[in-house]
Amino acid sequence: MTPVERFSSLPARRRDEILDKHRQFNTDHLNWWDSTYEDFKTDMDAIGIDVDKIYFSGFWSQGDGACFEGRVSDWPKFLESVGYTCAALTALADAAWSFKVEHRGHYYHENCTSFTSDMVNPNGYYEGALEDFVDNYSPYSTDIQNAAFVAILKGYDYSKLHDEFEEAFKGHMRKLYRSLEAEYDSQTSDEAVLEALHANDMLTEIIDELESEHA
Repeated sequence: MTPVERFSSLPARRRDEILDKHRQFNTDHLNWWDSTYEDFKTDMDAIGIDVDKIYFSGFWSQGDGACFEGRVSDWPKFLESVGYTCAALTALADAAWSFKVEHRGHYYHENCTSFTSDMVNPNGYYEGALEDFVDNYSPYSTDIQNAAFVAILKGYDYSKLHDEFEEAFKGHMRKLYRSLEAEYDSQTSDEAVLEALHANDMLTEIIDELESEHA
């Protein structure tokens, strides 16, 4: 019989004993999270977020979770991802804004993070200084266009925008944790453990050892 056939012929409790004993084989011998990290970074890049570092712990304690350090690197993509397609807002953000997150604290969930932003806007200018704002940030050339640019931007609540951006980042962190947990569950499944033991030519030795112990 092949090693897999020998394994299949064992009583269920013996099969479970082998699998449980080697349950962490894949997660102990591999950086099993690498593909999840790369997929996540690719997904974030597609919506204008540059991910520098990823942290996580899991998957058993209340404080477990995932977070990342990074920044908005493409404002048109990011704003569209959170539902904003206003040309004036996009032009201002692309010209002048920054938004980034860093890890803080002893845990790695989304609330162990610190967000900093620079979101210059016309609401921070005195009426007489709006000309400076227009000169620095408006992509338009006529007075009418510039007046419309300022009027549109004055309608936004920038504190609320910051909170929305922060929640979007945290939502991605929660999604990352769920992806890592799913990959961990996959790597520690019965099928994955058995496949790994067989692929590493360990199954015959393990079965022989088990049978000798219970002879």
